[in-house]
Amino acid sequence: MWSSAERGRERPSLELRTLGHACAALYRHGEAPLLATDPWLVGSVYWRSWWLQHYPSTEEIDWVAQSACIYVTHEHPDHFHMPTIRRLGRGPLYLFPALAERGYLDHMTQRGYRAEIIAPLRWHALVNDLSILSIPIWNDDSLLLVDTPAALIINLNDAKPLPPVLRAIRRLADRLGKPRVLLCSYSPASVVNSFLDETGIVSLKPVRHYVDYVCRLCDALGADIYLPFASQAVFSRTDSCWANDYRTTYQHLQNYWRSSTRLLPPYTTFDLTAFTHSATPPEQYRPMAPPRLAALTNRRSVEEAATVISPEDVARLARKLNRFRWILWLIFPRGLAFLLGERCLKYDPWRGRLSAADAGSGRCGDFIVAVPKLTMKEALRSNHVSDLGITMFVRIRLLRRFDPRKVYGLFVLFQFDDYGHLRSAAAFLRWLGRGLRYTFALRLPLPRPRPGQP
Repeated sequence: MWSSAERGRERPSLELRTLGHACAALYRHGEAPLLATDPWLVGSVYWRSWWLQHYPSTEEIDWVAQSACIYVTHEHPDHFHMPTIRRLGRGPLYLFPALAERGYLDHMTQRGYRAEIIAPLRWHALVNDLSILSIPIWNDDSLLLVDTPAALIINLNDAKPLPPVLRAIRRLADRLGKPRVLLCSYSPASVVNSFLDETGIVSLKPVRHYVDYVCRLCDALGADIYLPFASQAVFSRTDSCWANDYRTTYQHLQNYWRSSTRLLPPYTTFDLTAFTHSATPPEQYRPMAPPRLAALTNRRSVEEAATVISPEDVARLARKLNRFRWILWLIFPRGLAFLLGERCLKYDPWRGRLSAADAGSGRCGDFIVAVPKLTMKEALRSNHVSDLGITMFVRIRLLRRFDPRKVYGLFVLFQFDDYGHLRSAAAFLRWLGRGLRYTFALRLPLPRPRPGQP
């Protein structure tokens, strides 16, 4: 397993460390990372709404910048965070999954970064005793498996794979016969708690739901270790801080844990040889300094208030909605509306028109989506309107009694269009074919034997 130069001396232990939000670094003790993932390590995401619970130090960021490779699971800014990537620099090789939409690759190469698409469902050796396998999934996300000498690391981030994918990973893990370390998110990151009616917040899923989901994942995959992951954000805009009361915390994990899998704390360093760990205690967390956080969020609020929605913005939103107007008509025949600051625009899917409306009249359809003006302009300009559903400051006022889960359909359609799947029939069929292949016909190969192995 070792090269001739390595024989005769003990190698440093292999360790896994979680930082920031969804960043995991794999390295030999005392050395630079061989691999890191999804680096959001500085600043904020989602229009100054999400901030890190614990920011890495300058020295830790400099250390991550020495990574040989950095794998980015998907395009959401809490995973593909360009301010962090600029801070890390052009030294690492940035690896991306083979998703249907690949604008991230052009974005990186045009800016002088070394970036590659990693072939799916194939093991790629980073060094002799370390290999990775990328699994694209239907919702423009990916999973990463890391085979190490003593353990299999399963990084699901916040992808929520379907049962056939989980069964394929379990079959592979059973064949490998190694201990399994699972990393995945455990807290809501959607509009699940963003609905309002005349009584207040309409919450669709309690905290216990998210803990139970992680426990089921652990049991389905036969995980030996679970590392809390991709959920270390707090919400700090004046219009999003309410969502902190609905976060699933490590304390909730401890209180409701019902799996035989060993639960570890966030911000853990895990020894993949000795299976020991250490973790940063909460009293040592480094949140954003309150004066700077207040200055940045207040500046954003001022910019939001000063923004004017232009006729071009209205036309862009209408074009976006009209790409799937007949589906919206079937789901919401009474229409829906957007409240952009003081301006309310009702969308009539039958006519395919956005027109001025009175938000207090009760004639705005089934629901009103309240979005700050500047946020809507920027989301339309970047063609990432589906990101609005993750901000925690976009609120949805229900105007009549119906199943709020139907509103998820709007954001799913936005995502399909954002990523180009509705651009043409060919694009849709290509996305559909890949989704079916990587879900129901998934076959995961064993890693190649390493030198010295039978």
